[in-house]
Amino acid sequence: MKSARLVEFGAPLQFEEKSDPIPKGTEVLLEVMACGVCHSDLHLRDGYYQMGKGEKLFVKDRGVKLPLTPGHEVVGRVLQVGPDAKDISLGEVKLVYPWIGCGDCEECEDGTPQLCSAPKSLGIYQDGGYSDRILVPHPKWLLDTHGLAPEYACSYACAGLTAYGALKKSLPLSKKDYLLIIGAGGLGMFAAQILPLMTDAQVIFADLDEGRLAKIRELGFQTVNSSEGDVSDAVRKFSGPKGVSSVIDFVNNSATSSLAFSLLKKNGRMISVGLFGGELKIPTPILSLRSLTVRGSYTGSPSELAELLKIVSEKKLLPIPVQVKSMKEADSILNDLSSGKVLGRVVLSDLRI
Repeated sequence: MKSARLVEFGAPLQFEEKSDPIPKGTEVLLEVMACGVCHSDLHLRDGYYQMGKGEKLFVKDRGVKLPLTPGHEVVGRVLQVGPDAKDISLGEVKLVYPWIGCGDCEECEDGTPQLCSAPKSLGIYQDGGYSDRILVPHPKWLLDTHGLAPEYACSYACAGLTAYGALKKSLPLSKKDYLLIIGAGGLGMFAAQILPLMTDAQVIFADLDEGRLAKIRELGFQTVNSSEGDVSDAVRKFSGPKGVSSVIDFVNNSATSSLAFSLLKKNGRMISVGLFGGELKIPTPILSLRSLTVRGSYTGSPSELAELLKIVSEKKLLPIPVQVKSMKEADSILNDLSSGKVLGRVVLSDLRI
């Protein structure tokens, strides 16, 4: 197998070739057909998350160990199965649910392994999809792609699922309500795709990049360029002076989270999603007096991913912009992601090194 490996935090990926693993027990070996590149991969390469005021949360302190093969948005073809793997056949094409848990904690038993306190997520705590092979612990983590092309299906495992999970938390919303979405990158694009199927609310997107906003406007949404003038005033020109009923912050730095909170009307909900990093200062009496809700949202559950894939296949949703690249370009892609130069999603599909 050939893989792009993270050997040292803050350093370029290194390419490695070794023998294919042999699946044991319930394990399933897949030939990787497509692997999405996610902003979380960038945090992994850097080795930390920004916490605000110059403080950092180091991924090694969260249990990440090197060397590691990144990549958690994976579609692959079944090559081999362990002797105890059931209900899976050679040659099947599957989407991998990567947010694997310990299987024993309360969260895992409740069906939310993405919140496990001892996570085993692929591409983060064990080897992922920046490779031509990936070993999955059990067939239960493999989902039907419903015939979606691998380069489009793979990103639903994280970006699509994250957008879907956040949207569910922002509901219910009526036709008269306004929803503000901060960030029109990959997550925002997925949200724009799914939104019309979930709510009749009035939706406003805010972003710094006019190219991204132009794509969003093509889908019929109102937009605000946050690099131009007072963003709060621009949003209120749409929503009215009271503000918006819900905000989803796909960026989630100090500036965007403060903006999101300031724009909430009474009984409003703020959903914090992005991992850009920073801090949010909240006047605690305002939370009570205005009956506001602030909550986080992290990816989604296996059942939510199955729901999402069914919706996408049945409604024949238009795919978001996808750039297909080769494994050799993985580092430069991460650099582009860091610089905000990526429109939509980038997928590694040519996995030759």
